[in-house]
Amino acid sequence: MGMDMSSNSLSIQEKLDRNAKRKEILTAVLPFTGLVFITALLLIVTDGVLIKGSNLVNLLNQCFTVSLVGVGAAFVYAHGGMDFSIGASCGLAQFVSLVILNKMGLPVYVAIIGSLLVGIVASTLVGSVAVLLRVPAFVTSLCVRSICAGLLTVGVNNSGIDMVIDYDKYLGFNSEFIKLGVLIVIIALGYFFFEKTVAGKNERAIGGNIITAFQAGVKVNKNMILAYSFLGLCVGIAAFFQLTRVGVVTAQSGSGLEFDIMIAIVLGGFPMAGGSMAKLRAVIIGALTLTVLSNGLIIWGLDVSIVNGVKGLLFIAIIAISYDRSSFKQFNMLST
Repeated sequence: MGMDMSSNSLSIQEKLDRNAKRKEILTAVLPFTGLVFITALLLIVTDGVLIKGSNLVNLLNQCFTVSLVGVGAAFVYAHGGMDFSIGASCGLAQFVSLVILNKMGLPVYVAIIGSLLVGIVASTLVGSVAVLLRVPAFVTSLCVRSICAGLLTVGVNNSGIDMVIDYDKYLGFNSEFIKLGVLIVIIALGYFFFEKTVAGKNERAIGGNIITAFQAGVKVNKNMILAYSFLGLCVGIAAFFQLTRVGVVTAQSGSGLEFDIMIAIVLGGFPMAGGSMAKLRAVIIGALTLTVLSNGLIIWGLDVSIVNGVKGLLFIAIIAISYDRSSFKQFNMLST
């Protein structure tokens, strides 16, 4: 009987190992395949407009925010966290920057600092409450999202100042070369810290098993809060560039950014629960795929609401394919 139980346990482990291997291969191959397929398909249906010079600038502008914020989000999602407040905090950061420029008449670097502070404070608040008070990050981030959205709405409706900046005055921040340079620097720094330093390893270790990480000496609370702070920093940078690109702040500024980040993470094959399989390149691939998809479908003539529906369906499909069900499988096999 003992031999039968041992053989059964070995069989279960072999099945789990095979499933994990298949998932690893699928996670590595599917995002690249999806990017190539979507790009090729949209090149055909748009008659090559997708890669024309003028549209390449649009692709860079659209990819800039998702890629930039995605780098910061990688550290949060790597330990199994999330932040639904980043869209609202991005809008609030834009409003604060505009107030500094239009009402206070202060230099542009002060507006940049203001934008960074709003992003950092909002995301750090999410992380601190979630970690220190043991409130689920999902709940905490929704609360902070409501606070930021409320402040933004009240500010836009009751501030009594012009919600439009002098677009020509800040045209330099819309330079493709500056944006590309900033993006390369952030991605390079993010890759170095995420893949090559203890900071990134700690985040992945926490996502893999928080108890084991704690027992191994990882300062769990500190690392998790710092991850949220870095995400907020990236949100603040993206917010200022969005302001100078659009030139106006509304109550809807920044809206939907959090969902674009989630979709990009999933499309790139980044595990939602974090852990050792989390790779920064997955976020970049996902951001590229999302940008090409959204831009190409609009060029093709689809309505924006339909494009959002397509993104939602892709999100569900990829989750269904890649979600880790090993614990459920193990339970089912043990119960049969």
